[in-house]
Amino acid sequence: MRTHSTDGKAVRIESRVSSLTGIYWGPLAPFEAKDAHDELLKSIEGRAGAELMTATVFDRESGAKCGRYDVAVDASSGDGCGMYRSIMLEPSTGEIHDLATPPLWYQYKDPGDVVVKVHKFLTDMQFFENLDAFTHHAIDRADAEEKGQIH
Repeated sequence: MRTHSTDGKAVRIESRVSSLTGIYWGPLAPFEAKDAHDELLKSIEGRAGAELMTATVFDRESGAKCGRYDVAVDASSGDGCGMYRSIMLEPSTGEIHDLATPPLWYQYKDPGDVVVKVHKFLTDMQFFENLDAFTHHAIDRADAEEKGQIH
């Protein structure tokens, strides 16, 4: 499993972030490298033919969109890399933050396996129940745009 560097600026979000009581996601769909997080692109650098896919994530209780799983798969090696990503609005300031987990690597048979494995890892560490504990990894919109993470 690989992790990413935390070279982005850390942001302290003063308002509490709501936990998610459960999530579900839709089918994976292809997406372009220009829409991928820089850390995901760094993770697949040098892997010719890696395919990018994304699945929208919804809150089980409200049905509201609450993020996405971005996945890169390398069919030649059977390696798959995935991350959870969410654009969050801080209500008190109106600032938008890009929250992304490190890309995590797994062996896969089907690209959906990567989503399931990333989700299990995050669920086991209670990531979705304690989102406000992880928001220090968020960067503000200006930094995300400067780094090419928002298009």
